[in-house]
Amino acid sequence: MQRKLRFTATADDQLTLLESTPAAAGLLAQVRKALAWLELNPAQPGLHTHEFTSLTGANGEKLFEAYPQNKTPGACRIFFHYGPDEIQGKKRVPVITIVAITPHPWATPLLADLEAKAETSTI
Repeated sequence: MQRKLRFTATADDQLTLLESTPAAAGLLAQVRKALAWLELNPAQPGLHTHEFTSLTGANGEKLFEAYPQNKTPGACRIFFHYGPDEIQGKKRVPVITIVAITPHPWATPLLADLEAKAETSTI
């Protein structure tokens, strides 16, 4: 069952940052591939999806973590929760809300490096 992806403002900003950073082209491709897998099958083995118990969603939803990268220093992570689903006519459309696209929590210096590169590559 295909799901609809919805992005929080934070996740949208993080994806935009990746898209505007030429040095992050490879990471962007991996993130886009992982997002496509999330739409089709969040349990896809390559994503290594699991509950992230340290945090919850804005309304107490269980937060999950998926891996666009693995075995990479500062590996990128996608944090998401299920819902809220949409109703279109009489049909329920399942939604996955992307909360953040970020380096592994202990690797925040990578995000700062990407932001610095984005600032120098703008016109």
